[in-house]
Amino acid sequence: MISIKQIKSISELQLSDTELNKMREKINCVTISYIDIRSQLSSPIHINATIAILVLSGTATLCVNYKEYHLTVNSITVLSSSHLLLFSECSSDFTAQSLFVSKEFMDEMDSTDMIYKRIKYGVRLYSTPVIQLQNNQSSLLSARIASINSTIDNPDHLYYKEMILNSLFAFYLDLSNIIDRTSDSNNDGNFTRYENIIKSFIGLLIENYRKEHKVDFYASQLNITTHYLTLVVKRITGQSVSDFIFEMLYSEARQLLTHSKLSIQEIAFTLSFSDQSSFSKFFKRKSGVSPVEFRKGDNLK
Repeated sequence: MISIKQIKSISELQLSDTELNKMREKINCVTISYIDIRSQLSSPIHINATIAILVLSGTATLCVNYKEYHLTVNSITVLSSSHLLLFSECSSDFTAQSLFVSKEFMDEMDSTDMIYKRIKYGVRLYSTPVIQLQNNQSSLLSARIASINSTIDNPDHLYYKEMILNSLFAFYLDLSNIIDRTSDSNNDGNFTRYENIIKSFIGLLIENYRKEHKVDFYASQLNITTHYLTLVVKRITGQSVSDFIFEMLYSEARQLLTHSKLSIQEIAFTLSFSDQSSFSKFFKRKSGVSPVEFRKGDNLK
């Protein structure tokens, strides 16, 4: 029998009694139980969001991209929309805090520096998405998720969206800190060849993404073929080289449109697009609106 793969958005998941409002369709925190697992997550599914699942009690077996992981108390699973997941087993006392963040909302948070941090731990977590936390680390992340959840429940705050973004940013900074320290202590610099290539690519990307938009530049700097770089990045992260380049460019474009007085033409020049038209087409493909519309909309918030 062939399993049917589903793709669901946050709003299509029915994991708790929490009433979904417009904000919770973009970012949601829920405590999932055995009942939720059996009804919603026991068949193969892609969830169109970045996901964190922190186990509070019980045990479960989680299949991610057809590989099994045993989940116990204080384990955290971090997944992207490119991960295929399902729970094949789950104890009746299983509970976990879960955080779902849509790409739309993640884009609001992502400065280029935050993207860099996410890329760094994403390299580690794409192929091994489950890590075991110490009690104090688990308590810290649990408190961060609870803070995000309570902030979502306070829509009357004058700076509602900014408060949620700041709470989310704090969660990811703590997560990144934990992963960096865990990786450093566990590996002592002994990266695989693939991971060394990714690490070098990320360093090049941070230095050059404003000027160099083509994959072959990064491959030549690493003395490998374009095909090999593409293969390595896709295999380790689930994303293409171009995905990373464009994500950095899009984040920088958003920042410049929001926080600078540069004209659209000057931003296009700063980011090394051939002209304003090509920049505008790129931005509209990513955001659904033109740079002018985005800037006007931001000013009206």
